[in-house]
Amino acid sequence: MSSRMGRNARRSAGVSPAGSAASSPPNGRPAPASCYQRNLRVWRFGGETPPGQPARHQRSGRKHLRASFALLVTLIFLGCASSSSTPPPPRMPQWSVMPAAILDSFCSSLRDEGISSATTVNVVKTAQPSLITPLTMQALSESSFYHGPLDSSRAAAAATSTAAEIPITIPTTCAWRGIAPNTAARYTDTMTLELSPPIVNPYSRNAAGLFARIALAGESPTWYWLPLIPRGETWTAGRLTLLPYRQ
Repeated sequence: MSSRMGRNARRSAGVSPAGSAASSPPNGRPAPASCYQRNLRVWRFGGETPPGQPARHQRSGRKHLRASFALLVTLIFLGCASSSSTPPPPRMPQWSVMPAAILDSFCSSLRDEGISSATTVNVVKTAQPSLITPLTMQALSESSFYHGPLDSSRAAAAATSTAAEIPITIPTTCAWRGIAPNTAARYTDTMTLELSPPIVNPYSRNAAGLFARIALAGESPTWYWLPLIPRGETWTAGRLTLLPYRQ
């Protein structure tokens, strides 16, 4: 009986039981790590060269890595420095004459409102800087959903300082009739359109546009903002926006 138990014990000495709790190796010491494990562990901590790679290549790789990291830090620093500098001023049209495309866009808007292209509409023949006021600038800020500090008087003064009374090109897309400034009251049964010179919109990033006022016999005007969108060296009219302003 004892000899049989001894043989069974010797036969089962090198077998590990199933499950996560395996018995220790037969000699009582952990099995030596494989060559791959040993080299991987040493290479991870930089003590030896990875398998199959000469030592001089390893040193060259470390130098290249350090140089790349230094370059990355330098680029990040320069990017932060440039972003904190004063940004360039927003672009705005530098027109000596307002192009016909501006009135073309208004013609399309009038048609959308049900006004026939054969209906006569007066248009003041020159852009009017007088449309740029603290009240219209405040209405523009509300239309732009601006929530920052607001000084509409200062904004109006800055806008009018560069605004000029330039002539307006009158196309034939609608029945436009050019009239002189301050004569709209003579036309009691005709709508009159007035446009401001183009200005920078200080309440929206990199935006420009112009004010428009439409009134009948100069009374109860409706105010609009027409965004101007750069397309290379030219400008196109955006979507006409009604301003929350009544005189």
